[in-house]
Amino acid sequence: MMPRQLREGLRRHPKGSRAPRLIVEQLPSIDVKDLHAPSRYNRTHVIDLSFRLPKVASAKVSATSVTFHHASLHRGQLGPTQTFQLKPIRTGFGIRHTFLCNCGRSVKRLYYHSRDLGCRRCINAIYACQAIDQRQRPILQLSKLESLLGDKAYRRYRRIRERLEKKLGHKAMLAKPLQK
Repeated sequence: MMPRQLREGLRRHPKGSRAPRLIVEQLPSIDVKDLHAPSRYNRTHVIDLSFRLPKVASAKVSATSVTFHHASLHRGQLGPTQTFQLKPIRTGFGIRHTFLCNCGRSVKRLYYHSRDLGCRRCINAIYACQAIDQRQRPILQLSKLESLLGDKAYRRYRRIRERLEKKLGHKAMLAKPLQK
C-alpha cells in the first residue's frame, strides 16, 4: 500500500509533468568579490561585465549598491537595469559585502537566468549533487576534484587522489571519462 502523502503528490504532479530544475554550476554568475566595492561613500566605478555575463553590459558599483545594466534587445534603446543593495558585514579585519537580493536574502553570488539576476532560490536552481542519486555523488565529487586540481598539481595532491580512488574503487574508473 502506498503512503497517503506519496499518493497525493503523484496525483498532483505525475512523473515528467514538471520541467527539470536549473543546475547552479551551469549558470553564469557574478560574485560580490569580483566587483570590488569602494570603501568611500562618494565614489563609484563602472565595470564591464560583457565577457563574464554576455547579456549584462556593465555594472555601476558604489559603496551601498550595485546597478546592473542589461544589454538592450534593440539598437538605439537602453536595456533594463537591476539594482541590488550591498550589505556590509564586519569581519575581524575589515568589511565584507554581500548582495541583498529582491527576496530579502543576503547572498554572495547572483545568477543570471531569463534576462534576470537573482539568488539561487529566486531562480529556483539546485546544486548538481541534489540532482543525482547517492550512488553517483562520489563520481561527481571525484570529477570536481580532478577538474579543480588539474594536471599541474598532480604530484602535490597525489595522496588525496589515492585516498579517494581507494575509497571509491571501481567508481573512480567511471569518473575518468569525465575529465578531458
